[in-house]
Amino acid sequence: MKLKLVILVSVCCIFTLLTVCGNDLFAAGKKLYVTNSGNNTVSVIDTAKNEVVMTIRVGVWPAGIEIDSKNKKAYVVNSSPGDSTVSVINLASNDVVGKIKVGIGPMSVVVDPASGAGYAADTENMVDGKNLNKTLSVLDLKTNTVKGKVEVGVGPFDMHIFGNKLFVSNSGDKTVSVVDTVDNKVISTIKVSDTPLGVAIDQTKKKVYVAIHGKGEVSVMDAVGNKETGTIKVGKVAWYIALDPAKNRAYVTQREENTVSVIDTVADKVIEKISVGKGPIGIAVDPEGSRVYVVNHADVSVSVIDTTNNKVTGTIKLAPATDSSYSGSPWGIAIY
Repeated sequence: MKLKLVILVSVCCIFTLLTVCGNDLFAAGKKLYVTNSGNNTVSVIDTAKNEVVMTIRVGVWPAGIEIDSKNKKAYVVNSSPGDSTVSVINLASNDVVGKIKVGIGPMSVVVDPASGAGYAADTENMVDGKNLNKTLSVLDLKTNTVKGKVEVGVGPFDMHIFGNKLFVSNSGDKTVSVVDTVDNKVISTIKVSDTPLGVAIDQTKKKVYVAIHGKGEVSVMDAVGNKETGTIKVGKVAWYIALDPAKNRAYVTQREENTVSVIDTVADKVIEKISVGKGPIGIAVDPEGSRVYVVNHADVSVSVIDTTNNKVTGTIKLAPATDSSYSGSPWGIAIY
């Protein structure tokens, strides 16, 4: 009798656990969030299945995306000049819960959960062939409002945080601004050889890697000394960079070559090139899963790379653009 009672209680406990925690227990896999610039949506991809499981409608021409894992939110910049907002997504429900009006033509966003602040790059406002934008919008993450502006270089494109510093690539004047995030003032300006785009930071090695678009190289910078220490030739052009600190690797997308260059971040040299889909742009690394995910802008897909051998192991097809004649849809990508 006692044995039957114990079994019954155990079964009831397991049933209760599954009922209360069901979604969490069965949805333990990571998700990819991919911005689809051509159809104003974000695709949610289950990495266990390598397939799209949900689509979230955001603003017009979504580009950069940032995940705040601590507060379970995603921030998506809607870069169309007529929109120029940041959509806030609740990752628990995958619903848009806010929209922040920022500067014209934003391309990227970063957040600092510890301080409750974020930054949107006000990238492009073309008037008579001249880009008038040279500011960052400072975001209050609690109220979803803009609380100020920081003047940087012309056409701020991408950025990342290192300690109390924010490194910003200025695509319009061939510089990288270093912003003190305590008082939101530029403390250093670093000249580079050509148009800087993607930015990545190795927090352990204290190195900043900046994709230099026109020269097809990567600028390596000292994150402490705020200075360039060298360059790495990668190919014809360079777009975005993602790091795998555990394996001492950096991955750089080359849109025109349909490749990703692999950099050894100890020696700071290219050790391999990987052929992916057409027009690779956005890129993200999952160090724990030994995967790199590459957004192929021109053929509307995501390439999956195994970082143990740097081989493409799969391709995830995305929905084609439906709200626009613009053929290349996906742009940015983030892992949660």
